[in-house]
Amino acid sequence: MTAFALFAIAAVSAASAAGPGEDGRAAVAKRAPKFLLDTPSGGTLSLRDFAGKPLVLNVFASWCPPCRHELPLIVSAARRNASRITFVGVDEQEAVQTATSFARQMHLPYAIGLDHGQFAASYGAVSLPITVFVDAHGIVRAIQHGAIEASALASDLALIAAPGSPPARPK
Repeated sequence: MTAFALFAIAAVSAASAAGPGEDGRAAVAKRAPKFLLDTPSGGTLSLRDFAGKPLVLNVFASWCPPCRHELPLIVSAARRNASRITFVGVDEQEAVQTATSFARQMHLPYAIGLDHGQFAASYGAVSLPITVFVDAHGIVRAIQHGAIEASALASDLALIAAPGSPPARPK
C-alpha cells in the first residue's frame, strides 16, 4: 500500500471513532453527541459547558415509575461525587413547571435541562430512564437503559471518574 492509502485509511478510521455511532446517536466508545437544552430559568446547557469534566446525563420524566425508583440512588451518587463528576438531569418533554416541581420533589442537587425531543433522539432515549456516562474527553463510556442498579452505577461512575480514558465497557 502506498503512504497515501495508509494515511487515508487512518484518517477515515479516526473520523469514524471521533463522532457519534453510525446512526448519529450516542454509542459507547464514541464522542458524545452535541446537545443544547433549555433550563427552567431561561438559560441553556450544552455539551461544551462540561468540556474536560466527567459527566452523567440522566433522562427522566415525572410520570415514569422507573425514573422515580432510580433517582434517589442517582441523587445520592451526585452528592458523594460532586467534587469530581458533574450530573445533569434531562426532563423529557414536560412543561417547565412540571419539571421544576419534580426536581424539587426528588431533591435533585444538580442542573436540569428540558428536552423537546432532540436530546432523546440523539441519545437513543426511546424509553425512560436512560443514563449516559461521558468521560472528561467527551467519550461515552457507558449507557444504561432502564432503572440503574447500585452496582452498575458504581462501576459506570468509576469508568468516567478515573484520570485518563479507561477502555469503554460494552453493554
